[in-house]
Amino acid sequence: MKGMRGLCVTVDADLKESAEKDLEKVGVYGFVKDGITGDSVLANNPDLSTDAGQFAMIETITPSTKKVQFEFIAAVPMEKDLSKYENGIGELDFDSLRVISFPGGQQYGAINPCEMNEFSDECDVWEQENGPYVRGDYMIKSNARTKGR
Repeated sequence: MKGMRGLCVTVDADLKESAEKDLEKVGVYGFVKDGITGDSVLANNPDLSTDAGQFAMIETITPSTKKVQFEFIAAVPMEKDLSKYENGIGELDFDSLRVISFPGGQQYGAINPCEMNEFSDECDVWEQENGPYVRGDYMIKSNARTKGR
């Protein structure tokens, strides 16, 4: 999206319903719009045509979870003057938000430098902070054609 800048947004939300069981790596779906212009701030849905794209992930939700917190990257126009907003972005409107768990499925999530290139200098730095990199099953089994290569 040309002429846009990405801003990290942290959201605190109340769940309307309790989960029936423990859920992991739960996807967040819905619409997020600029409160003034009504334009989408989601890069994967710039024209508000669908809310089928996951835009955030919640690590875990249990039956006792009442409140959740998640982060996403909002795409806002470069010309928007953010200095006049106390929260750094302005009002956002959230619509049709829902959380969906796909057990065993592949979800959106942060990747580390070793998953991009396990021989890179960035991977070496990551390993110093986090310990040795171990390739996860999902990296090996996700594409049968590559047979883990």
